[in-house]
Amino acid sequence: MRPSDIRATELLGQNLGNASVKLYRQMLFHFVQQAAQNTCYRCDEAIENVEEFSLEHKESWQSAADPTASYFDLYNITFSHLRCNAYAGGAAKNAAKTHCPQGHEYTVENTYRYRNNWRYCRTCKLERERAKTAIAA
Repeated sequence: MRPSDIRATELLGQNLGNASVKLYRQMLFHFVQQAAQNTCYRCDEAIENVEEFSLEHKESWQSAADPTASYFDLYNITFSHLRCNAYAGGAAKNAAKTHCPQGHEYTVENTYRYRNNWRYCRTCKLERERAKTAIAA
């Protein structure tokens, strides 16, 4: 790391790259508010602060005929609440799943949760641990 980056990190209390992204988000949100465009594309409610502000593609760029062009197409970009964007991006689909890929039911007793609220199957975890133990023996 360059000495100037080290100094900037010390002054800002965070990595210079992270601080720059934070500043860009704050600037963009400010301009979106000034243009009265801070209405969520998904729920049509006001986006009140930068913490809940998210850029979103109206149409999936990943499944487009030309993903690169779709990703950078400004007419395909809109704004939403972070929670609305995450929900639309697949969280809802995963939350609706009742069984793990191996067919075990997601119940309170059979489900571990990560800090980010992702879940995984206890039965599968136990089976993996038993298989590792059997291999090691």
